[in-house]
Amino acid sequence: MSVCGADTVKSPFGTVWRELLFWGRTDGLDWIFVFKIILAAFLAMWISMQLRLDQPRTAMMTAVIVMQQQTGLVLVKSIYRIGATIAGILVGLLLLGLFAQEPVLYVLGLAVWVGLCTAGSAFYRNFRSYGCVLAGYSAAMMGQFSIPEPTAFFSIASTRLTEITLGILCAGVVSDVVFPRRLSDAITSNVQNRYREFIAFIRASLSGAAGRAELDSMRLRLVGNVLSLESIRSNAVLEDPEVRGRDLRLRKLNSEFMAVTTTFSSFQHLLKRLTKNATPAGLALTGLWESFGETVVTKGEIPANADAAHQAARRIAAFRAVLGRRIEEVRKNITADGDPQTALDFATAVELLHRFLRELHAYTQTYATLPNAENEPNTPDDIDFSVRTDPVVALLSGGRAFVGIIVIGWFWIASAWPYGTSALTFVAIASALFASAPDPSRNTNRMFIGHLAGLVAAFAYKFLVMPDMDGFALLCASMLPFLMVGLYLRTRPGLVDIGFGYTVFFIQMTNPSNTMQFNPVDFINDGCGVLVGVVVAGVLYRTLIPVSGSWLKRRLARQIRHQVIMACFAPLAGLRNRFESGTRDLLHKQAAVQKIADEQDRRLLALMFSVVEIGRAVIHLRQDAGSLRMPQPLADSVQDVLSSTALFFRRPTATFHDAALDRVTSAIKTIRLETESAAACACPRNVLNRMLASLHLIRTALLDEDVLVAVTADSPSANLLGVIPHAA
Repeated sequence: MSVCGADTVKSPFGTVWRELLFWGRTDGLDWIFVFKIILAAFLAMWISMQLRLDQPRTAMMTAVIVMQQQTGLVLVKSIYRIGATIAGILVGLLLLGLFAQEPVLYVLGLAVWVGLCTAGSAFYRNFRSYGCVLAGYSAAMMGQFSIPEPTAFFSIASTRLTEITLGILCAGVVSDVVFPRRLSDAITSNVQNRYREFIAFIRASLSGAAGRAELDSMRLRLVGNVLSLESIRSNAVLEDPEVRGRDLRLRKLNSEFMAVTTTFSSFQHLLKRLTKNATPAGLALTGLWESFGETVVTKGEIPANADAAHQAARRIAAFRAVLGRRIEEVRKNITADGDPQTALDFATAVELLHRFLRELHAYTQTYATLPNAENEPNTPDDIDFSVRTDPVVALLSGGRAFVGIIVIGWFWIASAWPYGTSALTFVAIASALFASAPDPSRNTNRMFIGHLAGLVAAFAYKFLVMPDMDGFALLCASMLPFLMVGLYLRTRPGLVDIGFGYTVFFIQMTNPSNTMQFNPVDFINDGCGVLVGVVVAGVLYRTLIPVSGSWLKRRLARQIRHQVIMACFAPLAGLRNRFESGTRDLLHKQAAVQKIADEQDRRLLALMFSVVEIGRAVIHLRQDAGSLRMPQPLADSVQDVLSSTALFFRRPTATFHDAALDRVTSAIKTIRLETESAAACACPRNVLNRMLASLHLIRTALLDEDVLVAVTADSPSANLLGVIPHAA
């Protein structure tokens, strides 16, 4: 009674306290992050001034740029920043040493270097990409400062390295001492959220209440979660020895998650095809499947932690134990009329259902045991995450940056523009910084808005407020509100580029130092030079082979289709994980995974899941076939299936589609003859049945109109709709 009373009677103080706790766990963390950045920047500025360094703003900007929410990310980003800065300085030294008196050759050499670095930033992921970006614009930045006085290069370079190192040290110390946040916490949050979202996706699919757009959005989040965990895991290894001890389990968790989502997608698609035509197998399977809902969700609550996952794993195991008996009861009714098509539909769906429950149980168990410190007793097969990048797209990004440098460089030389080096530096920064972004044109627009706002704020502060500030304390106090605005915007999704551009440009233009210079004309000219560089980069992103253009999306579609060819012929060791992760990485790299902007993006998403479904079936078929000593006719038939399927995904035309369908149908007949003939081979029947299920899954996918629309979307000449028979 007393407990019930305590729950139902809520005092005002209790409500306020709970609201404060909620604010502290959400917006409060963002504000702590903002003040940590400000503290690191002011500390870097103070030490720079005490050491009489030339550019305290470089140390401040480094602290702002390097600082991340988690300490491990600060460490990793600092390592890449130091290494890339040294590389950029060395190249800048080489260019100035060779072409200090030849501006045309200098610009050409700089354009080649920035183009190569931009191509590298588009090709690699995460902080490797950042390292390429930094190496490119560091050379341009050294030219900006050294071209007016080439003999001062060594002094400028050593001072810049000192200031960058100082900024990194300040960011690292503040991040590790003041309310530190670990990547291990981010991993825990990611894993829990992903499990909840996946179970919610299963429930939404089961109930049928969610529309297609909502289900597509949920699928996109699941794809993004796979790459998010991989990114956090790879960086956390450097931060926390405990995470290193769990590295194998985290990779296994990601691999199992991809497997179970693919199997669920295959089962869902097959069930949809069977129920669409009201087949007996479809109706029977719907009854079996609907009883699964209460297994993973009890009393409306989704497992949100490891303990709940333990209980869910036990319920899934119990469901699997009784499922076999229920399936056999249903099978007698389904196969009573002797229709081989119905029997094959039912057997294939049952095989997928068993596989899904087996994989979900394994994934739930791994999730439940993740907090345990002990390592896995056995090392799983190759479960490394595989990335896929289109080298042509990366080279085009580099070519775009090359053109930007040439355009600005030509204008600078032809007009003798005093601030051309500022424009040259920032066209290099903007061209490389967003080369790997899904929508670089939008990012550049936001960066321009941030820079423009930072320029206005810096002008107002430097010429109206700063002259009245006497002493370091007043300087910091007066800068504080200006920095808070930009840094808070940096914590808001969708406003990161604006906040980042505002903060960095505000520090760049105010340029606090021991000896201040107040020249409004020079201030405005320098700021306009920077804005011109950003605008040129934005125009090139929008006009010169835009990333969101149809050509690149058709190329992406061909790359995704090529994954099936890889599934048909690549070595089997570790193939499933390479195939699954590579296909998801391809889609995530492009704009389609961020949002569904048009019908072409929707078809790309449908293509990815169709490719994953057929590719997985092909891999299972190859694994089962490889475990047998098959008679030659059966072996030839399987090989024909692989060759014809690969050919269809290479060239999706009606002719190759019919050929693939014929080969799959022929292989199904061959296996049936082997299993039904009195002189059948000695192959295990369970393996042959699995092969039969894989072939039937490929066949139903090839007959699915949604799959055909997705596969042939980038081949206008290959309209297969209306010329195919129905599956059942």
